[in-house]
Amino acid sequence: MANPRTLRNIRLENEYKELMAINGEIIQIEAMDKPPHENYRVTFNIRTIVGPEPIFSHQTVCLLKLPPNYPKGSPTICAESPPYPFHVNWRANGSLCQDKWNLEDTLVDLVLLCARTLQSDPAVTNVAIVMTQEAMGFWRKNKGKKGIIPSDTQVLPTLDCPEPITVNTRKSKKIKIKTI
Repeated sequence: MANPRTLRNIRLENEYKELMAINGEIIQIEAMDKPPHENYRVTFNIRTIVGPEPIFSHQTVCLLKLPPNYPKGSPTICAESPPYPFHVNWRANGSLCQDKWNLEDTLVDLVLLCARTLQSDPAVTNVAIVMTQEAMGFWRKNKGKKGIIPSDTQVLPTLDCPEPITVNTRKSKKIKIKTI
């Protein structure tokens, strides 16, 4: 039987491969260290609320860091620089608050959760864990307002469908098609 360090390294290698499978135009992932990778720079090309007026940013760069005891210990994801996401589940210092970390969770799960919070997706916003009261007031006032919450409706990549294909129809209407 393999020792815990070997098992961790195998998991890190597999998770790196999964992250590369969702790497694309919407979510760009770059390993910041030598294998087994424990630090990543993740660029989200997502329209994100960064202020209550509302103010939007079209790109957020985050650092994803794994603790020495990963996967038992929770990875962290934090915006690299201001303006930070203005969201109920993001702290004022630019770090994402995760509800819980489970051994079954993967880095892809965390990156996609982060992307969905950047989109202000109501399905993943946890109003029971409020990191910023001002953002909570904004959330209550604007939830469901077109173009605000959610702030971005791009179809995110998944392990089954890494990048959606955009097709222009004759009526100049764009539609998204999942590849298989």
